[in-house]
Amino acid sequence: MATSTRSIEFTLSGRVVAWLAGLATGAAWIGDNANARLAAAMLVAPLLVDFLLKPRRLHETRIRLAPRRTVAGAAFTERLVVEHAGRLPLRECLVAEPRTMRTEPPALLATLRAGTPGHVSYRARSLQRSHIVERVFVLMSMWPLGMFRARAIVAVAADLVTEPPRIPLSVEVVRAIAERQAAHVGSAPLPGADFHSLREHLPEEDARAVHALRSASLGTLVRRVTQGQLPHTAGLVLDLRRPPGRPLHQGARRFEWSLAACASLVAELRRRAARVIVLVIDAEPVSFTVQGPAQETDLLTLLSEATPAAHHPLRPDVFDALRRLEHCFWIPAGAYMASPEVAAMPGVVTVVGGDFE
Repeated sequence: MATSTRSIEFTLSGRVVAWLAGLATGAAWIGDNANARLAAAMLVAPLLVDFLLKPRRLHETRIRLAPRRTVAGAAFTERLVVEHAGRLPLRECLVAEPRTMRTEPPALLATLRAGTPGHVSYRARSLQRSHIVERVFVLMSMWPLGMFRARAIVAVAADLVTEPPRIPLSVEVVRAIAERQAAHVGSAPLPGADFHSLREHLPEEDARAVHALRSASLGTLVRRVTQGQLPHTAGLVLDLRRPPGRPLHQGARRFEWSLAACASLVAELRRRAARVIVLVIDAEPVSFTVQGPAQETDLLTLLSEATPAAHHPLRPDVFDALRRLEHCFWIPAGAYMASPEVAAMPGVVTVVGGDFE
């Protein structure tokens, strides 16, 4: 964790007054003029008063905030709890987070007394996909006269997960999803699913199937079990490998687009009540079975941390779970388009982003 630091620096008006005070002091010393001594004293006095009254323990200010999960580029409102450690009240303090407030003005904390927590709200926006465990805030105070600026950098241990942005899926991908969903519709005389029974709702399952009235009467969550339209399973491969011999730092635009496409595709499949088996080909392959909000959150966290991987061969058993499926989506995030594993898949494979430019 970064160490909190502090500093006191001149403001623009303070520099001008200090420059004039230096000239007046030099004139009083050289010319031994009473008016020059008076002018020097009148200019030096506000500098000394402002410097002595500046808060000295601004870096010990404690900031508390909740973990935050957001989508890249989406605006959100952040709420902070600020506690001042000094004996004297902290007045006219500006609070800013450079990472998320690039275009927003700092938030003003008018007066904060010692031992009394203050609350600050500000509009923020995280522009880059990332997962950070430490957030850095800048506190500034020019009280009382504005000749000096007390500045402190305060690091706070708090999670900020910035998921990839959601993008519209291509017509071919949406058509492939609809075709696989239609293939699993049962032979019921009426469209849709038929009610079968009720059972206990598990925490990792989608809450949209919870039976509200029955859950209220029993005091515990129960969900509907339907028949007629069976929940189908979709496969998804996110290949983070770069082509052989290609450097890792190239292809960033395609890489970010592919992660956004992966998040959007999983969201669309989950919206259609599909169970998704996701294989992320990284330095070490990672497999997810997304069938509820908890697994989807874990996958999005992995996407927020993903980086391109060097090319390496894969073990044949990595694709065992996907080879049993009739259809699979393949996203070449690392631009490895000639992957031999695509041709070796027995079912239908839809390459997402194959014509990316």
